[in-house]
Amino acid sequence: MRKNQYLRGFSISPQQPHAYRWILLELMATRRKLAAYLELREEMEQAQVVLRDADYVRSYVGISTETLYRLQRDGYICVARRERNKRYYRDSDVERLRQRYRG
Repeated sequence: MRKNQYLRGFSISPQQPHAYRWILLELMATRRKLAAYLELREEMEQAQVVLRDADYVRSYVGISTETLYRLQRDGYICVARRERNKRYYRDSDVERLRQRYRG
């Protein structure tokens, strides 16, 4: 049995149709993202983390709102907290994004 075939109860078998495999792979990817998000939430609760709002991120990195949404969707930066229709990002993630985006 291969190591990558199973992830906490989900399995991929050769008998399943191709569409089912894609759905299952998407489900597993979403589950990994959720686990990473939950780890981030626990880390924030344990330590004093500096949070920055989206306006600060856009001005500091020098990008537009659409670019920030795209980078967030592509996984370059993760939302640490959502509160009152505002997104907050960790300061370390913002600095890493700036270094990566601007060089």
